Amino acid sequence: MAIMMTAALVAAACSGGSNSASPPTSVPAIPDEPGGVVVNDKGVSLRVGTLLERSIDINADGTNTTAAIAGMNEFSVDLYRAVSAKESGNVLISPYSVTFALSMIYAGAEGQTKDEMTAVLHADGVADWHEGINAYDLSLDARTAGSPTEWNSANKVWTTPGLDLTVEYLDVLTGDYGSPLAVADFGANADGERRIINEWISQETNELIPELFSAGSLGPATAMVLVNAIALDAPWEFPFDPNRTSMGPFTRQDGSSVDVDMMHYDEFLPTAFSGSYQAVELPYGGGALSMVVIVPNDFDDFESTLTADVVDEVVESISDGGIHLSMPKWSARTKVTLNEVLTELGMPSAFGGGADFSGMTGSPGLFLDRVEHEAFIEVDEAGTRAAAATGASMAMSHGPTIIVDRPFLYVIRDKNAGTTLFIGRVLDPTAG
Repeated sequence: MAIMMTAALVAAACSGGSNSASPPTSVPAIPDEPGGVVVNDKGVSLRVGTLLERSIDINADGTNTTAAIAGMNEFSVDLYRAVSAKESGNVLISPYSVTFALSMIYAGAEGQTKDEMTAVLHADGVADWHEGINAYDLSLDARTAGSPTEWNSANKVWTTPGLDLTVEYLDVLTGDYGSPLAVADFGANADGERRIINEWISQETNELIPELFSAGSLGPATAMVLVNAIALDAPWEFPFDPNRTSMGPFTRQDGSSVDVDMMHYDEFLPTAFSGSYQAVELPYGGGALSMVVIVPNDFDDFESTLTADVVDEVVESISDGGIHLSMPKWSARTKVTLNEVLTELGMPSAFGGGADFSGMTGSPGLFLDRVEHEAFIEVDEAGTRAAAATGASMAMSHGPTIIVDRPFLYVIRDKNAGTTLFIGRVLDPTAG
């Protein structure tokens, strides 16, 4: 079973270039002049600063990591509520992936643009945001290594050779995100570069997101494309027996009912019951990650008041207890442009002529052109399969029964750190 999430961010300016390149596969020696262009052994043109490799200090300042995780969880709910308010039907996003894509842009923001992005990402109070999320990302890699749940996170950046970038910014991309810059010709060969980027995203998502950037979405004005991709292969710790799956009713928000494939089992799973919701936690293989399914009594009211603290309260109230569980199989796909959402969340200056990304180049000129997000999920008896892309260029009495037969929310989370990796809702399991 597999979950994949990809994020890409496009920064645009009126500049072009002249060297087509595929994504880098290895890094050569630092050029004589940091920030210059070199060619690796695969013939790929790269731009690097003074660093060749990503920092792998998992034990970096713990206060930065803790604060960054808290900020990521706040942003998770902000983003979910903003997207779900604009979308009808089922919704799925990966705040984790969007955070990494935006953070690579945030590293070059200055002035008002930096202040706005700090607030949106909830990065205020974090002495070194980039060190914090890098250390957390690496720790998640380490805790899932060798387990049945396979996790991978990667970052990739393409830039026009005509765009001068500061050595400091290049070093943040390499040191904290493991991404030296591949040189791309968006001026004369924008569509070819678009295909190269889409191919990389498709590979990272096991071909579930084959074309994030549509024809014409990149052009001569594109100066940079930043991509984050995450992949998660997540079988259930306790798989459902397919022979027990049967048709059952699911009541939608309007009171109408639809028959869906309902999965069943009796297991001692962590659960929570309150006056306003029922919740169950379904661990993935190895125990590092899990899906928490929340079934509110009043879905609209619960969703409208959802905060990171509410999610924490639900998770903290979960305790071990056997149940009879019935849960639908479902799949969903969300595709949304995030420009308006991010503007409304509080970073409008990033998208206009007043953007200040001088931390990248040493001077004004760059701005965010578009932020696209697409996500897919499929949940069945064996586990979870999903993919997404953001482009910015869960012989004793088993006790109570939880029947997930009405709209519900779900969170795929890192159990140890409490980080939200995916968050979504299901209003109709039959609506893909």
